Amino acid sequence: MLINNYGIWIGEDSVVAVTENLSIAFLRLQKDLIISVIKYQNVTEVVYGNATNQTSEVFKETPHTSDKISYDGAKLIYTTYDNKVFENILAEKIEMNDFTRYNEIDNNLSVAEKMERWNIKAYLQTGDNQIRAGIDTRKYSIFYCVDLNNTRFIYCRVGQNGYCAKGWAMLPTIEIRHHLVRMTEVNLSSVNDYKPNEDWFVENSCTFSADGGWYWALKDVSDDVIHFQGCGGDIYGIPRI
Repeated sequence: MLINNYGIWIGEDSVVAVTENLSIAFLRLQKDLIISVIKYQNVTEVVYGNATNQTSEVFKETPHTSDKISYDGAKLIYTTYDNKVFENILAEKIEMNDFTRYNEIDNNLSVAEKMERWNIKAYLQTGDNQIRAGIDTRKYSIFYCVDLNNTRFIYCRVGQNGYCAKGWAMLPTIEIRHHLVRMTEVNLSSVNDYKPNEDWFVENSCTFSADGGWYWALKDVSDDVIHFQGCGGDIYGIPRI
């Protein structure tokens, strides 16, 4: 990985999240072909999404093992095995110690500030034909999930986080799912902060806003966890530790 260049990098047709041991990239190879490439140490897996027929496939044996990430002093360059080049600017720097920081109880912080600090994390979970990984920062939520057991499940996503006193909102900019494949047309616009509209939160509800955002209303707050009303009746939580 790129020492001292850990972060969320965004280009016209790409998003590349880079940490010390884990990277997750999203690339628009063609207008209707979007892929997500996850790399951990010497392991590479790729999800291909076809935006025309809204289908996706997983490849564990892939030439994208040879993809390269480099830094030219200003931009992060992602080069595929067949020499497609994606230039990216820094949208948010990642400090690796933020992922292991112990969050003290601090009631001087607003609820929105607590959400923003507590929700920073990086993780990787694997099993037979399963992988679930994420890189969550103040501004972004990068998610990669594949489960090929029983019901085939694919869900890879880039989302912009927005926090306020009413709850947590996320604007998905890239999705590769078993029934939906899309990347926002002007992808570089996701470099900007996402500011939720407090009027769009509905108490005790999960709602979908006019701008395409997902809005999860604040449910309760304690010193150890913040709960939200998730979709489908689920309750989401952001733990302090």
